[in-house]
Amino acid sequence: MKERPKIDIPKTLTEKIANIIGYGFFIGSLIYVIITFSSLPAEVPAHFGADGEVDRYGSKYEMIVLIVIPLLLVPGLKALDRFPEMHNYPKRMDASNVREFYLNNRLLLNLTTNGTLIVFAILYIEITNHGLTGSSTFGVLLMPLILLFVLGPIAWKMIERFKIK
Repeated sequence: MKERPKIDIPKTLTEKIANIIGYGFFIGSLIYVIITFSSLPAEVPAHFGADGEVDRYGSKYEMIVLIVIPLLLVPGLKALDRFPEMHNYPKRMDASNVREFYLNNRLLLNLTTNGTLIVFAILYIEITNHGLTGSSTFGVLLMPLILLFVLGPIAWKMIERFKIK
């Protein structure tokens, strides 16, 4: 297919639910950080090891960078989401399966975007709670949760992509 068609595919229920969950967790954790920010000590965890243990502390103002990153990243991912005809596809894509490939890619982007928002929410909660209480909320589950929410949707949708005829 040289010229890829532009197809209007309505948002699926999966995308709508993922948006509610992803944005809900992100906004909720952001509100939590804003409310508790003045109570945080001057230094909070700035980096966690694979075991969930803090291996670097930094200024609580470093958290602002963690807030800005998704605010820049998400609009870019949403822009990609709107133009599935510009994505890379396997050579087996043709007029009979173009809709399926577009939807698969759009779902992949949607789930990855929302998974990323959840990861930032987890990080906000972990840093804030550790700063307030001195103990970990997620502990050894921190890294598996991050991997699950970032790589899980990619693996799932790529496996489904191979099933498209």
